[in-house]
Amino acid sequence: LRDECGVSGWSLLQLPGDAVLVPAGAPHQVQSLSGTISVEQQFLSPESAVRLRDLGTDPAGIPRQLRAQLDGMIFAAVREALEVLRGCK
Repeated sequence: LRDECGVSGWSLLQLPGDAVLVPAGAPHQVQSLSGTISVEQQFLSPESAVRLRDLGTDPAGIPRQLRAQLDGMIFAAVREALEVLRGCK
């Protein structure tokens, strides 16, 4: 990729207690040097939610897990807005 597109890779050694954040959409590869336990969290940001919504309204076109996250974000936003409005009495 470096020769074709000018893209360079990074190498790092992750020690116990370290966390690595890989930006959404960034390709990555992991090589374990010993037995490991990997914990992954997929996060749907508000910016990504807009992109997801723009994929279309066909539920079959959106993976179930992402659709559930989007629904959860909408629910949380509405609940927070209602709490703010209730405090304005």
